[in-house]
Amino acid sequence: MCIPWKKQVVAVLLLLCLPLLFVGCGGGGGGGGTRVVSGVAVKGPIMGALVSVYRLQLNGSRGALLGTGTTGNDGSYAVHIPASITGPVVVTVTGQAGATYLSESTNAPVPFTAADSFSAVVDNFNPDVPVAVTPLTEAAFQKLPLILEQKGAVTTITPAVLQSAIVAANTQVGNLFNVADILAPPTQSTAYQAALLVIDQMIVDSQAGGTVTDTTAAMTVINQAVADVDPALPAYQTFLGVFTTAATQVAADNPGAIAAAVVTLTAQVTNPPAEPNFSDITAPSTVAGLAAVTSALNGTQSSVALSWSAPTDNIGVAGYDVYRDGAKIGTSITTSFLDTPVTSNVTYAYTVVAFDAAGNFSSASAPLSVTPNQASLNVTVNGTLSGDLVAQLDLTPPSAPANLTAVATAITGTTSSVALSWSASTDNVGVTGYDVFRDGVKIGSSTTLSYTDASVTSATTYSYTVKAFDAANNRSAASTALSVTPNRPSLGVTVSGQVNP
Repeated sequence: MCIPWKKQVVAVLLLLCLPLLFVGCGGGGGGGGTRVVSGVAVKGPIMGALVSVYRLQLNGSRGALLGTGTTGNDGSYAVHIPASITGPVVVTVTGQAGATYLSESTNAPVPFTAADSFSAVVDNFNPDVPVAVTPLTEAAFQKLPLILEQKGAVTTITPAVLQSAIVAANTQVGNLFNVADILAPPTQSTAYQAALLVIDQMIVDSQAGGTVTDTTAAMTVINQAVADVDPALPAYQTFLGVFTTAATQVAADNPGAIAAAVVTLTAQVTNPPAEPNFSDITAPSTVAGLAAVTSALNGTQSSVALSWSAPTDNIGVAGYDVYRDGAKIGTSITTSFLDTPVTSNVTYAYTVVAFDAAGNFSSASAPLSVTPNQASLNVTVNGTLSGDLVAQLDLTPPSAPANLTAVATAITGTTSSVALSWSASTDNVGVTGYDVFRDGVKIGSSTTLSYTDASVTSATTYSYTVKAFDAANNRSAASTALSVTPNRPSLGVTVSGQVNP
């Protein structure tokens, strides 16, 4: 006997299930029900690899798959995940057929096989903040379960404790390799690029005998050393020997800023910071004294220079996470942070959270309401527009940067990167950062004494200058112009405008 209502029920159930099916599909389209996890996979750039985003379980392992994608030719990726996802996630980049990475040491593409895999673990996913996936983030991912084991001995592992352990793992690896933020794009840090160059040379050295064809041997040496950072342990001694040999080669092949960064890195690895007490569960005190100074950049954009008083901790504060309107926008290891650019005449709420080496977070500071104004003389202090501007303004510009030098490294047959470095400027109050110009056009800013112009055309001459600026937005005169001609060979280096073979 035919019962039509059964067909109607089945049809209704199918309609109800369709949205769930689409949400569950990895790497789906950009519908209103998704957010995007994006960033770059670097060992050099990893091309054509599988990118998978997972929830993170309380034991530090991968949980439910949220979305998938593929890395582009420059290592970039963008994966759609359900819009409801917040909190800890892990991004995993795995080799597959046709995937390669560009070796920084040999400047040649190398197969990125199914045995090769790097992960990055994020304590609180924010779609506005890119996530780098590198050998350093993989080391932190491997360290995470060990930290959770120590914390689990003294407290229950909750989502908050998991987040603190993630911060501790990323901070520990960053401290060892002299990198402030291992989740940030490596192009923003000469120290990060130097670390990746040394690791690449370690991989090249491990493959020299022909028995190893992937990254696993070198990564095993690194992961075993990071598991317990103690120079007296055999695993760390093995790592130190392999690392030092590779670092010596990298410094010889890359004179200039990279070589200087490698020397600093080698000293750090030789005498590493002590392993934190990860069973410490005492959080730092709350950040106080949060203040801001805004400076107009142009008719519609401003910068916000934040500063605060140092909190206390039973062992020591390791750093600070800075939030704008509830979303994390960066990390600082000092008591200041520059948010640039932001839209003028818009009110923002800033908070700062302190953390220690064990990953314990303080409560958030009292929110600071800041409204940057378009006029360059309008200053917002503690959220209130000052009435006596001239008396408070710093009108003295920094001195011009000096000793601008460059190291050029071929990326492909036609493109190169240019790593710039310079000597610090001086200022009556303090230098906040530096603007970098190529052929008279601003290409970026840096809060350190280095900047990498990530992709320029080889065999073309460029003119670089640098200007220093302070928190009051005073700009120095430009540095002496440096003429740089990147060459196609991987060891072609231009220093002060001359090719160094």
